[in-house]
Amino acid sequence: MGTKQPDPDALYKYLGFEINPGKIKDFWQSEDERKAYLKKVQAKGGQLSILDRDSSLLNVRLMSSTDRIISFIGNIILLLAFFLPAYSISLPGHKLSGSAISFFINLPFIGAYAAWGGVSMIFILIIFALILVSCPAAGVMNIIGLLNKNQGEQYLEIVKKYSRFTLVPIVLYAILLFALLFGGSQPFGSLGSDSIGDSLTIVALFTMTGAGFWLNAAGLAIGFAQSRGL
Repeated sequence: MGTKQPDPDALYKYLGFEINPGKIKDFWQSEDERKAYLKKVQAKGGQLSILDRDSSLLNVRLMSSTDRIISFIGNIILLLAFFLPAYSISLPGHKLSGSAISFFINLPFIGAYAAWGGVSMIFILIIFALILVSCPAAGVMNIIGLLNKNQGEQYLEIVKKYSRFTLVPIVLYAILLFALLFGGSQPFGSLGSDSIGDSLTIVALFTMTGAGFWLNAAGLAIGFAQSRGL
C-alpha cells in the first residue's frame, strides 16, 4: 500500500507563500546601518555575531526586580550586622562582647591580650578585624552599584563592577577558616579564657563570635550568589 503524497497546492499554501508572497525583507534597514554595524564590530576586535544588533532582544541581559530586591536584602544584612554582637571573649574577672564598633573600641586591650597568645592569635585577630570592616564596605559598594541610573547592559556592567568588592570579605573568611582548621597551641595556654582553650582551633569560631559575624556570612552568600548570575 503506497504512501499518500501531499497535495502540492496545499503544501505551497501551508508554507505561507500564498499568504506572504515575495522576497524576504533584509535584516538591515539600510546599507548605511549595515556599514555602521560592521565598523562597530571591527572596533571591538572584529568578531561578528550573526544577526546581532544592540536592539536585538536575544542580546539583552536584564536584572529582574526580584534579583534587585534579593541583592538589596543581602547588602542591608551586611550593614546591619556591623551593629549586632560580633564577638565574645571571656577573660579573668570580666567578659568582653559586643558589636564591631565595640570590638574596635576595645581593640587596644584585645590586641595586648592577643600578643600573649603568639603569632597565630595575632594573625587571626587581624583577619577578624578586616572582616568586620570589609563586610559593611562591600555592602555599601554593592548598593551604590545597584542604584546606578544606567539601563540594560551598561547597568549590569556597573553592578558587576561594584559586586567584585564582595570577594574581599569572602577571601578573608576563607583565610580565617583555613587558619583555624590548622589551629595552633598557645604559648601560655588559655590565658585564663574559657572561650579560647589551650589551643586556637575551629571551636573558637563558635565560642568567640556572635550573630553579627554569622549574618555577615549570610549576606556575603546572598551577594555572591546574585553576582554569579550576572
